[in-house]
Amino acid sequence: MNLPLPRLCPNCRHYQRIKQRNPLKLWKRKCMCGGSTSDNGIYKNTIEHFHGDQPCLNEFETTYSPDRKEIVYCEKCYLAEVI
Repeated sequence: MNLPLPRLCPNCRHYQRIKQRNPLKLWKRKCMCGGSTSDNGIYKNTIEHFHGDQPCLNEFETTYSPDRKEIVYCEKCYLAEVI
């Protein structure tokens, strides 16, 4: 099958995978849905949300730290965009 041999031992490969996971800590975050766009202006909403053009005021706990670049929505805003 011409597969290359692993460069790391199984334990080292496992530790590399574990390092890529989010830490086991929860941060209090606010929904980044700012009405018609996200708070950082990168993403535009495709559908009307329950809060209209006003920013969403929902607060929740998540494993995504505040210094990460991902846009984090509350469950209601997320489901409005996905469904």
